[in-house]
Amino acid sequence: MPKAIKTIIWIVVIALVTWGICTLLSREKSEISQIKIGAPLILSGDGAFWGENAKRGIEMAVNEFLDKNSELDIEIVYEDTQGEISKAVSAFQKLSNVDNVDAMIGPLMQSEVAAISPIAFKNNIPVITPSYAPIENRSNPRNPLMIWMNPTIEAERIAEFVYKKEGVKKVSILGTQDSWEKEVSNAFANKFKELGGEVTAKELVQTDVSDVRATITKLLRSNPEGIYLGTYYQFIQGLRVIKERGYEGKIYSIEVDSYLADETKQFSNGLKFISPESYRSNFITKFESKYNQKPGIPAGQAYDATNILLSFLEETQDKIEIINMMENLNEYEGVSGNIIITEDNTTLFPTAIYELKNGESTKISD
Repeated sequence: MPKAIKTIIWIVVIALVTWGICTLLSREKSEISQIKIGAPLILSGDGAFWGENAKRGIEMAVNEFLDKNSELDIEIVYEDTQGEISKAVSAFQKLSNVDNVDAMIGPLMQSEVAAISPIAFKNNIPVITPSYAPIENRSNPRNPLMIWMNPTIEAERIAEFVYKKEGVKKVSILGTQDSWEKEVSNAFANKFKELGGEVTAKELVQTDVSDVRATITKLLRSNPEGIYLGTYYQFIQGLRVIKERGYEGKIYSIEVDSYLADETKQFSNGLKFISPESYRSNFITKFESKYNQKPGIPAGQAYDATNILLSFLEETQDKIEIINMMENLNEYEGVSGNIIITEDNTTLFPTAIYELKNGESTKISD
């Protein structure tokens, strides 16, 4: 056979093999489902610790899911809301209209969730959030789907603990004008008075106020037996001033995470607070191994929210079908406990009472 003909045959064979390989790779790629999830979180500013915990919880859930589902390609698109309503709305619109995400996890603040709720309803964007918003602020009570304890019920539970178990009959309250913190402060006050207790003073300051000394003075002048801190924003500053003023009574709070505990370990001994029960031990171990720190709020709730969403996306990427699945979800056993969503769309968690000592929390009561 002439050399020229052999060369032509080899060229044809190589071309056919190359075409076959490219076709096979293209077919395999097309068979991988492309999923894009938006995550509007607080990644800078005062709430960045919460945002970073949520982000890590999301990443852990996605990575574990992909290890078992190689046929899926999942991209997480993060947007920083800085905990501000306007930026949360802008982030939501960008993720929806520009990034064209299939669903979202977040945002984290109650005010943010309330602001994006009507947009999610109008555009049929499935949203699962490790947060909360009152039912009256949700166009669809199941979208966003709340993976966070109803704060009114949580505040009422610790009010009962303070009055019945601790025997405290007179309290003063420090909260802020943030919608979530105002709700937990007012709910605690209302329940405490309903039980027969006296609220000697209640102060709801602005979230960014830089000096609470005058406010704390008002609370202490009312001679309370206990002080309730219904605040994250002013927890560190408020607690420090209370101790500087020599207050020796009992102090209570709602949801103290590892960051607050560490920042106040020199003056928070004996403080008792209510919070969702500790995360499952296997989750804590995995989180510590990966990030070299304990998971803070809301890492476990974000992990659970992500796994719930992924279980839906594994079945369908149709937004309406996913929303229907969200509307039919009544219970989920997650690393943050047994999450129950009642018929009246109230989200319930198992909670417990904890006590701080040297920056560490110990469970003392269910």
